[in-house]
Amino acid sequence: MVYVKAVSTEGMDGRSIQLLEKLQWEQEINKAIADADPLDVDSSMQLLPFLNEQKRVEAIRDALEQAVMRAQNQDMEVFVYASAAIRDICMLAASLTSYNIEPSDCVPGFSDTLLNLSAAVKSSLPRDSFIDYTSRNPEGRRERHFTSRLEEGIFIDSLRRGMTALDCSLQELMQACHYPLAHSNFADHCYAAAHNFQIMIDAIVQVKRGITTEVFTHYIRPFFEPFKVEDRAYSAPSGAEMSILNIDLIIWGSDCKDEIYAPYVLANIVRLPVVYQEICSLFAGQKSLITRIKELLTSGRDLYADERNSVRALHSLLTKMYSFRMPHYKVAEDNVKLRLKETGGVVKGSSGFGIDEVKYVLEQTMKSRQLLSQLLVA
Repeated sequence: MVYVKAVSTEGMDGRSIQLLEKLQWEQEINKAIADADPLDVDSSMQLLPFLNEQKRVEAIRDALEQAVMRAQNQDMEVFVYASAAIRDICMLAASLTSYNIEPSDCVPGFSDTLLNLSAAVKSSLPRDSFIDYTSRNPEGRRERHFTSRLEEGIFIDSLRRGMTALDCSLQELMQACHYPLAHSNFADHCYAAAHNFQIMIDAIVQVKRGITTEVFTHYIRPFFEPFKVEDRAYSAPSGAEMSILNIDLIIWGSDCKDEIYAPYVLANIVRLPVVYQEICSLFAGQKSLITRIKELLTSGRDLYADERNSVRALHSLLTKMYSFRMPHYKVAEDNVKLRLKETGGVVKGSSGFGIDEVKYVLEQTMKSRQLLSQLLVA
């Protein structure tokens, strides 16, 4: 169960308060999108696993063409409806792509429709995101799947719950960082963030235990390939598209100069809803929490009791993040090893990045945690 400490805006500027309030609304927005079926494709989406397993390519193409026509003939300026339309059109398109068929080559108006829908939701990418597949995916009988395998349901449900918890952790951390380390509220919010993060750990453990590498690689991964919109290929949704990007940024990334980091963050944050991009912009270039603590180290004085508790609280959050990232890295590594064994050559994730970026953020989490450990035993 997630826990959100009472919102405290003490010391926060107007922009930070505005973004915190927008982030709190995001869960309601996701639910509204999940509930929406503006293209009247619920029945088609329920059939999609069967059509994929029977390789009924023409039937999938027909369903996509009907969805595109309905989108063209309706007012899709409403954010919720346009977002739901993107979700459903892209899942049908991704099904065609799994059979090496470009949707734009066989469905009239496909590219124009996605471009118009993305403009309606103020997205620079005419493609779905990981949030569409998880948090904005209906629950129950309306849930959208590519396959009828139970493992895909585990994948969607686990990450849907985990991503909601991540947002709660981010809310807490955004509030914490506006307090000095010597203030007890800093520690309170960090402990609350760590508590919420446990659900993300539970999610990745459930995925690791419930979905074998072979099942993920052979039955789920094929539906996460790029497809073209107006002759430009756009990558598929990726597990990197989560608000842990913002959490990293606040803790250690906002002033990070490593060459591998900025391209990874920018490529993935743009796939998230606007509020996450705005939070990224708010913190980028500011001193990270780790930098603030390093400056405390160089001062030469002993930590005050509240400062030590704040460091301990942030260490608790980083421990939770490590407990998520290690199994996540192992899942990614096992997937890469299997694909290398079967296909050879360079293996990239659905976002176009390889295992190096996943390993990098794990290492940064470990380094930050180690720094705090050393400070606590000093």
